[in-house]
Amino acid sequence: MIRIEHSVVIQAPVDQVFRYAADYQKWSEWYEGVSNVKATTAAAEGNDVRYAYTVRVMGLSAEVETEIHDFSENQGWTGIATKGLPHRTTWIFEPLGTGTRFTHVVEGHVPFPLIGSLLDSLFLRPQWDKIVKTSLETLKQHFLP
Repeated sequence: MIRIEHSVVIQAPVDQVFRYAADYQKWSEWYEGVSNVKATTAAAEGNDVRYAYTVRVMGLSAEVETEIHDFSENQGWTGIATKGLPHRTTWIFEPLGTGTRFTHVVEGHVPFPLIGSLLDSLFLRPQWDKIVKTSLETLKQHFLP
């Protein structure tokens, strides 16, 4: 199992950063490798909402659906995969002076017995590490003057 955690400090108030980052229609603008995002439930935000999207990792595309849990306005949520690549993601928004610290955690694994942990450590971990770092920097750039 891999666990990637990165934080970025964004010079904007937490409500602005949360509002932008929580808007699933904007995810493909700043989250590397994510496209075709759509809500698959009647509600588009909050607990039990599901989002389907395409993820591109290691040159391969995969269809994924994630369900939101522990949603708290301006604080964050946890997303748990319901379809596609097994994963869990946590988004945490914290006020930091006049800015915001955004922490993003991705946990997951390659679902193949015996070789899964080897694939995780050799390929998946470095790829997700790069994706998360790049995505957070792209999000930060959105709020620069």
